Amino acid sequence: MKRTTIKDLADLLQISTSTVSRALSNHPDISDAVKKRVKETAETFNYVPNDFAINFRKKSSKVIGLIIPKMSMFFIPSIIEGISAKLNKEGYQFFMLSSEESLEIEKENLQTCANSRVDGVLISLTAQTQNFEHFKKLDDLGIPLVVFDKSLSEDKYDQVIFNNEKDAEVCAKKLVDHNCKKILAIFGNKDLEITGKREKSFMSYLEKYPDVECKSLFCDSAEQVKDKLEIILEYEDFDGIFAMSDETLAGINYALKVKELSAKKYKVIAISEGIFPKYLNPYFEFEKNDGIKMGMMAANILLEKIKNPENKSANTYYI
Repeated sequence: MKRTTIKDLADLLQISTSTVSRALSNHPDISDAVKKRVKETAETFNYVPNDFAINFRKKSSKVIGLIIPKMSMFFIPSIIEGISAKLNKEGYQFFMLSSEESLEIEKENLQTCANSRVDGVLISLTAQTQNFEHFKKLDDLGIPLVVFDKSLSEDKYDQVIFNNEKDAEVCAKKLVDHNCKKILAIFGNKDLEITGKREKSFMSYLEKYPDVECKSLFCDSAEQVKDKLEIILEYEDFDGIFAMSDETLAGINYALKVKELSAKKYKVIAISEGIFPKYLNPYFEFEKNDGIKMGMMAANILLEKIKNPENKSANTYYI
């Protein structure tokens, strides 16, 4: 069925399109009788306002582009929940694009956001992203952008990240406090800045304890963690295990089950969103990264940028 337009309503009622538009928006210059006729006709013919056209005239789409590196059950859903809560409250909608950990797709996603006339962009970078050169198109169009979760050293855009150094140090301290002497530390993708920061902080803390031995392992996925850990546990023994993320923790849990090893045997501590460990094993401890809080903060900063386009400052916000 053809969508009913304002022009259709105007033709049916034999009045101008501007009169129909003003009647639908309760303009004071339009009589109550005309408003009543217009609204009754609009309801009869299932007229639905074209929000895009309305917002285009206002030079605002009220739409945000959300770009994530990949869809995952780990952590991303809580960030989306926080973003959604904030944007909905402010009358904004958003659409989500996945870059599938590809720089080329990330570039395409940024172009899609530009073509869609979004008011702003929230983005979590891919593992391949090394600089912001491909963001220039959005800069030229005056579209504000906020980076969350993963960061780059370039101080060009607002970035919302966790205090990765502190979180890793706290986890290292907990393992030492539990009197762990032989620790296996499992980190994520070696190319990510977040991995580098967490690994450096974790290992630096342990350097203060020469009697503590630590082996590092880098894995790109939960499956890789499981596969590598199954092999390592065949010939090495540990009393403490550190998981850099929920995804890493999932791989550890799977490997322990496959090897029929009890989590009681190890002190397992992770950096986690907080929900996942409770369902895996009650013996797992974690340092919480609040994804909902991150999502709400990133959305709030972006909305402030949209409301105040003259504000060109770029800051890094830690949670």
